Amino acid sequence: MKFFSVLLAALLFISCKSNQLSRTIKFNITSTSDYCGGAMPTEEIMENMREPKNFNGTLYIHKDPERNDKGIAQEFKNGKASITGLVNGDYAIFKYPRVNMDKLENNESDENLENECEMMRNFQILEMVNIDQETKEVSIHIHFMCDPCQEPMP
Repeated sequence: MKFFSVLLAALLFISCKSNQLSRTIKFNITSTSDYCGGAMPTEEIMENMREPKNFNGTLYIHKDPERNDKGIAQEFKNGKASITGLVNGDYAIFKYPRVNMDKLENNESDENLENECEMMRNFQILEMVNIDQETKEVSIHIHFMCDPCQEPMP
């Protein structure tokens, strides 16, 4: 009887876990950004930048905020994407791909400022998202700040 109880508990655990991995979660992402150009734009342009738009591009989703996991590179079109395989928990969303920290730390060149910028970008979390068993859709807004390591615009 004890064996049967343990077997039943294991099957229940496995079925719940495989259920999480097989579900598809729809993501809807809008974005705004700071003005990172040179000369001050018109108020109309600034107002347009403050208006949320559907995000187009790639974002990087990691279960580990320190990015010690493989993560997912997800392409978004018109603010939408569907992701399968997410287990319950918190996820960090990043703009930049994960960098090889060992390579950066061992780089003994004159590019220390560039290395610092790469490390800073690597850990800059745009948003945290919680996924639980009830999650079917995630709608978030992301604001992109100017890259402090980018060359200034004329």
